[in-house]
Amino acid sequence: MPDFIRQHLRRFTTSVEQSDALSPAQRASLLRGYEEALVNEAPPRLVLIGQAGVGKSKTINALFNAGQEVGHSRATTDRAWTIPVQQVSGSHGTLEVVDMPGIGDDIANYRRYLDLYREILPTADAVVWIHAAKDRTVQLVQQALKDLFGPSPELVGRLVFGLNKADEMGPHDWNTRANLPSELQRAALLDREGAFTRSIAQTLPAWRGRAVSYAALHHYNLTALFKEMMYAVPEQRRWVLEQRMDLADFTALVDRKLLRAAQARTLAEVPAATPEAPTGAPAPAPGLRERPNPERPRSVDEALAALSDVQWQELQTDRARFQEFVRRVEREMGR
Repeated sequence: MPDFIRQHLRRFTTSVEQSDALSPAQRASLLRGYEEALVNEAPPRLVLIGQAGVGKSKTINALFNAGQEVGHSRATTDRAWTIPVQQVSGSHGTLEVVDMPGIGDDIANYRRYLDLYREILPTADAVVWIHAAKDRTVQLVQQALKDLFGPSPELVGRLVFGLNKADEMGPHDWNTRANLPSELQRAALLDREGAFTRSIAQTLPAWRGRAVSYAALHHYNLTALFKEMMYAVPEQRRWVLEQRMDLADFTALVDRKLLRAAQARTLAEVPAATPEAPTGAPAPAPGLRERPNPERPRSVDEALAALSDVQWQELQTDRARFQEFVRRVEREMGR
């Protein structure tokens, strides 16, 4: 029995054995059924669609801590007519990944690719279509969606759209120290997400998802992408995908000096006034209140250093709060 199954079984066993609502016979039956499901349930199958170089392998690695080969000078996955199912070993178990050929690489191949797609797509737990965030050309995507999903509307709900390489979005000023998009870049990404989502919804009115911008290379916004994948997977299979999740930590790519400054125990509050948050913005972390006559922080390091240990832990475990905090401080600095 693989280690990840043993770990899940141990946790579940502990939970069941502590339950007072079950008889000994019910506990034993439940544990047997759970172990059989862990061992016998087929691994999740993800069908990936996207042009060469869009970052499909990087995405799988970032979501599941897998060891997918990543190509640089040429496409890693360039098989044209036969698509073997790849058994990918993530840190929390095996996945089946089917990396489809780029459907727009050559018009001469388009019809033959469609036949291949129509064979493979019904076998997917989720179909993850990856597009470059800065690429505004969606006509081919829309045509392919009509050809592939028009005749198979039952598969529309399994579609997920990820806009990778968010760091390459204009105005190309990614905050490398905080590992976050700049305020202008984030606004451009939100606009891009909305426009892409509308273009897909116009093509497939039955689709109810949303496009998610992310950066696999920077481990940015992976939680949002995985959440969309969970919604797409048939409900009875979601637990199988969730078990494999092992998202790369975006704070691992944050500047080490910035993190060390944040971990220093100093003041209990941020020495910065907070502009009125726009509607829908993440709420400030508890305790991050405006001080009387605050002094404007001179750097993000200084503002982070002013956090208590408790406040830093709250920011570190909530990407949205961390992101809003950095933007807020930069606004206060007049950037």
